[in-house]
Amino acid sequence: MKDYLEKRRAELKKRGNKGFTLMEMLIVVAIIAVLIAIAIPVFTSQLENARDATSVANMRSAYAEAQAAYLTGTTGGNATVAADKSTVTVANVKIESAQANEWSQQAKELPFKAPDDPGTAGNRSIVFTYDANGAITKAEFA
Repeated sequence: MKDYLEKRRAELKKRGNKGFTLMEMLIVVAIIAVLIAIAIPVFTSQLENARDATSVANMRSAYAEAQAAYLTGTTGGNATVAADKSTVTVANVKIESAQANEWSQQAKELPFKAPDDPGTAGNRSIVFTYDANGAITKAEFA
């Protein structure tokens, strides 16, 4: 057995070391694991930010639809105008998700005051309340 090992070592020396040692492989795996551990929380938070931005964009579209319905006084699509034109309800507004702090930051971009907490994800209805001058005084989820 000893002779075999010596012959084997001699053969390996002739060919040269062309492989990675176990220690080198473990170090590479450890580095990759650390990078993944750092990347997952960053990716998750960016995904939540994107969902919140999508929700705000959908609310902006609902606002545009409500304004068009209010100005024309017609009900159609997802918008329903009240008989006295005091409210316009826009149905099927997709709310992706909600992180209260991110939502409130991005919702400041809207041309109306959005609710502080949109609640659960899903298709929601937004009721826009108008004053006598045609300005939105309140927007809330129905």
